[in-house]
Amino acid sequence: MTYYEHRTAVKIPVLEIPTEYGDKFLFESVVICDYLDEKYVRNPLHSRDPYVKAQDRLLIERFNELIKGSLECFDTNFAFGSEQIVQTLDIFEKELAVRGTNYFGGNRPGMLDYMIWPWVERLYLLRCLNQNKFDEKRSLFPNFADWGDQMQLDEVVKKHANSPAEYFEYYKNARAHTMGYYL
Repeated sequence: MTYYEHRTAVKIPVLEIPTEYGDKFLFESVVICDYLDEKYVRNPLHSRDPYVKAQDRLLIERFNELIKGSLECFDTNFAFGSEQIVQTLDIFEKELAVRGTNYFGGNRPGMLDYMIWPWVERLYLLRCLNQNKFDEKRSLFPNFADWGDQMQLDEVVKKHANSPAEYFEYYKNARAHTMGYYL
């Protein structure tokens, strides 16, 4: 059975898992990352503490508010300062302060760090619009800003990074309905 015959909904990404009885499929980033983290245990991304793992999962879900706010921000002539973004960043700012570490995962990035990073990376395109306002907003969240700086130095992140200019071009094309699917 192929993915198209098996799927219950059109969702991405999709992980195809070949087995001797036929292929299996998993959908959704968080589900796939959890599966891979349990299958390949050499460098675990989740905390071994079940409470911390559950808290991180709740924070991943909470981050969806920032995603919604950022999409709204980009869809309204790139108006900067969506209240949803500020409120969500404040939660993560405080969480980093409570944890007292460079990363949500401790001394190195963990599942929460990697799950939210792609959306945080996109926020840097706001620097292309208004450097002063970006820096002003960034100063409201010193822990989160430091976290973002540290994430950009991570080898995994550097390997897959896109520049703010690339994101800006992508969103500009999306708004003009001249999509170039190159990200």
